[in-house]
Amino acid sequence: MAVGLTAAASMVITACGSGGDSGNDNKPQASSSNQNGSDQSLSAAFNAATIGFVNKSDKTGGSLNLLATGDCDAWDPANTYYGWCWNMQRLFTRTLVGYSSVPGANNVKIEPDLATALGEHNGDFTEWTYHLKPNIKWEDGTTVTSKEIKYGIERVFATDLFTNGPSSYYLCLLAKCDATGNPPYTGPYKQPDKHLDSITTPDDTTISFKLQTSTPDFDYLMSLPASAPVPLAENGANKGSKYTLHPLSNGPFKFQSYTPEQKVVWVRNDKYDQSTDKIRHPLVDKITLSISTNADDNDKQLQAGTADFQADGGVQAAFQTNIINNPDLKKNADDPVSSYTRYFSVFPSVKPLDNVHCRRAIFYAMNKVDLQRARGGTYGGDIAHTMAQPTVPGHDPKADPYPSGPDNTGDLAKAKDELQQCGQPNGFATKMAYVNAGKGPAVFTAAQSALNRVGIKLSAAVHAQSGYYGGYIGKPETVKSVGIGMAQAGWGADYPTGGGFWTSIVASYAPPGGGNYTQIKDSKIDGLLAEAAKSTGRHDDLFKELDARVMELAVDLPFVYDKTLYYRNPRLTNVRNNFALGSYYDAVNIGVSDGK
Repeated sequence: MAVGLTAAASMVITACGSGGDSGNDNKPQASSSNQNGSDQSLSAAFNAATIGFVNKSDKTGGSLNLLATGDCDAWDPANTYYGWCWNMQRLFTRTLVGYSSVPGANNVKIEPDLATALGEHNGDFTEWTYHLKPNIKWEDGTTVTSKEIKYGIERVFATDLFTNGPSSYYLCLLAKCDATGNPPYTGPYKQPDKHLDSITTPDDTTISFKLQTSTPDFDYLMSLPASAPVPLAENGANKGSKYTLHPLSNGPFKFQSYTPEQKVVWVRNDKYDQSTDKIRHPLVDKITLSISTNADDNDKQLQAGTADFQADGGVQAAFQTNIINNPDLKKNADDPVSSYTRYFSVFPSVKPLDNVHCRRAIFYAMNKVDLQRARGGTYGGDIAHTMAQPTVPGHDPKADPYPSGPDNTGDLAKAKDELQQCGQPNGFATKMAYVNAGKGPAVFTAAQSALNRVGIKLSAAVHAQSGYYGGYIGKPETVKSVGIGMAQAGWGADYPTGGGFWTSIVASYAPPGGGNYTQIKDSKIDGLLAEAAKSTGRHDDLFKELDARVMELAVDLPFVYDKTLYYRNPRLTNVRNNFALGSYYDAVNIGVSDGK
């Protein structure tokens, strides 16, 4: 799952410690965010939302006023891959399976959502069947059917239209791909008279899948927004690539208005039936998301109390300092550990980075202390040496394939040696892509300063948040034409397995727009992924070997295992960090104490 770059964002499947003092010993606090949590009500305290509901209440009414530093990559469930957007999908999108709303970093349990139960499967996990709950309605009053779930998944195969989403999980699992990894089916727009034979719908409440390979994790796949139903007629003129302008709702909120890159307004869906939904318990009547690239101004609104929280991530440096030093602010903040790794994609398609020694020179020259500082210091995460961070199966805490010196500020002698080996003894020039807002510029400046020490001259290639991954660094032709040698990126597991972390960023069949930005095509990596997918279990040895192989290729340079400092308006009720979908605040279930 891609992470937004304009703010400090996170996605957690499981999590380890995150300490903090609330400034008041009489109030509950979380010394670590890996506790099981509960549905207990907690008073405001630092990290309280990582273990329980802050200000638990069943009071209804009022509005939420949310902020974001950029728009979603898409509101269409088939075409979104930002973690915060998956969290916001819970407002209006339901899937066969969903994540529980019980607080706590270890509570990432899945449970039935549209389905009556988790999937029924055969012995080798190649056949799965689900039965839908009756009478779940769209906002227009029509009933959600199994055929609409099939259609929603068929849309994922339209990779010419939908370049952002997690299509790599679906294409060769639900269709037999050719030697180049392409399925014969290309979606309902190019092939309107064809369908996926692997999905059958014998009646309106039953859907069955026959898979190409054993997939014990299939229930998790059915929890992704890309597995959501879409009406066969979509939404009138808002069809295909335009569906993102107004996706129809089968959840508790529906779109009232949407102005791209500016504002989204959701209001309650009067066709939503709470009795069918154990995951969502909506309280407010309206949710407004205001989009502004001025992250510091957003923080001023949070501190003034005119906004409730940042939907796409955490606070910036100035407000972070205020929070840390002011107990009254700090008690309304949370700093959960995420399963995101912050890293640089380094593109072999752009010279001279086609030479592995030139790429390794970048790896050795980086000052990870400065990069950590740019991300928020210790509140922004721990220094990373491998792609898989500590919550991912196979993480090796002893691994450090490119040591950056005893103080993590860089090994300049080793970097210069690599430059000699790549035929660029005096360095070279290249560009770094990033989102020119939030922490992106500070990370760029830190990298630029570090590389300049060995003669590598870095210049900027900036882009808006909404199209950054799928429409910019995920387009190989753009990378080459612009001359992007490096790109800021962040990645977290799509679901809580090693395959859920690695597949979309390293599998040969994974499209560049969906995570495999540097177009890794490696038979050893593919073999390790295939072996791990055959059975349940953590497969730590396989994923440890996979991580080592990715690092050997020197195309992804990790520098921080992410944490995020969030701030919540004191008026909010039922606040919890949603560790299954980004550790963002669980917007769909939050209320307000003042009814405004």
